[in-house]
Amino acid sequence: MPTLALALACAGGPTPEKSISLEPCRLEGLGVEARCGVHRVYENRETREGRSIDLRIAVVPALAASPRPDPLVVLVGGPGQAATVAGTAIAEALRDVRNRRDIVLVDQRGTGQSNPLSCESDHTRPLEDLFAPRPDLAKTRACLAALDADTRLYATPTAMDDLDEVRDALGYEQVNLWGGSYGTRAALVYLRQHGAHVRSLILDGSAPFSLKLPLHVARDAQRALELTYADCQGDPGCRRAFPSARADLDALLATLAERPFEAHVTHPRTGASTPLRIERDGLAGAVRNLLYLPQLAGLLPLAVQRARGGDFGAFVASADAFAHGVGVATGMFLSIVCAEDVPRFDTAQGEAATRGTFLGGAWLGDVRAECAAWPAAQLPSAYHEPVASDVPSVLLSGNLDPVTPPSWADEVASHLSRSRHIVVPGAGHGTTALGCIPELLAEFLETLDPASLDTHCVQRLARPAFFTSLQGPAP
Repeated sequence: MPTLALALACAGGPTPEKSISLEPCRLEGLGVEARCGVHRVYENRETREGRSIDLRIAVVPALAASPRPDPLVVLVGGPGQAATVAGTAIAEALRDVRNRRDIVLVDQRGTGQSNPLSCESDHTRPLEDLFAPRPDLAKTRACLAALDADTRLYATPTAMDDLDEVRDALGYEQVNLWGGSYGTRAALVYLRQHGAHVRSLILDGSAPFSLKLPLHVARDAQRALELTYADCQGDPGCRRAFPSARADLDALLATLAERPFEAHVTHPRTGASTPLRIERDGLAGAVRNLLYLPQLAGLLPLAVQRARGGDFGAFVASADAFAHGVGVATGMFLSIVCAEDVPRFDTAQGEAATRGTFLGGAWLGDVRAECAAWPAAQLPSAYHEPVASDVPSVLLSGNLDPVTPPSWADEVASHLSRSRHIVVPGAGHGTTALGCIPELLAEFLETLDPASLDTHCVQRLARPAFFTSLQGPAP
């Protein structure tokens, strides 16, 4: 059972009513036992008729005998990731928080084990698809036809009403919200719809309503790319090994635009010889993925150098690792972006936003084409207004983030009167687990005073060293 009931009983208060039965369970990536259960909701919350879906819930109990009554609720990204999968790394990193508070993971409708809007390719994605320049719209339509769901009912506002119902059913009066990437938008929606139940807010990699996916992706990825190559030039070992690194990438992309790479490569997980075709836009997408993690971005100059010599092994291995580590339900991704982002820009705006970038407009065009075939919710224009609040808030940004750089968090923070924005040097997409940040967040949840946090330890963080050979960075 959730620890809230025990806490209130020890304090002499009433034990809240709960309607969710939780049983011991194990979650991959989590070193302690959790308690799992389900909560059934109507797919159509407005009519409360027709199909019902089960939301999967996991509570990681606090270690304290008398824990705090307000848990930390983790909202993950994608959109389309499952909290009971992607959220375990956050629960592990925030061990100091877990000492005093439950951590709650709820698979948002359409993800994980909450009626997932998954496509077959999410589970059996062949290597060649990782570099495919265009989506297979026939597969998209087949995925839609196979789903037991009305995809118009999976937008963020409905999901956050689900979450509040779960909060109530678990017996929590107030919660602290942690959101990462798309989860920051979900947290802001919950704050707007159910603000009386929000004690504090932590946003890691802010994706506000003004960020239109994938309109701004090419521009933000370009920024991260230029910073990466500037860092390479500022590092003696990287500069020595790759004196023309930035020009080498442009030359590789130009070569692939004229003549795609076609050969058999060794599959990085199976070891089998696999035919592979890499086109210019496919490689550009792989470069963008490398930029998410500075540890992978440190491979970029080396990967480009080897690819220009005909060895794409580093790109193939990193693209495969990235694809199998993200765990996004494609149908859920489309249900969100096709409702909340894509309708707000046209072809001309897309061309202007991507012109002159290494990524170009290919991925943006791909998503627009898929959205044309995907039924999605129609949201009122007021949905995209910024959320204003005086709830104590900490916003985190990786300085090298290729998708939610610090400028987006600055915008969010301007509407949160008791907020503090911490920019983490040398970090990419996701900073919560780095260095002293877990301890700072635990302190914030105790004091609710973002201004008092001593962040000098954060400024000592730096990007990982560049690889100058397959053996690793230069000594």
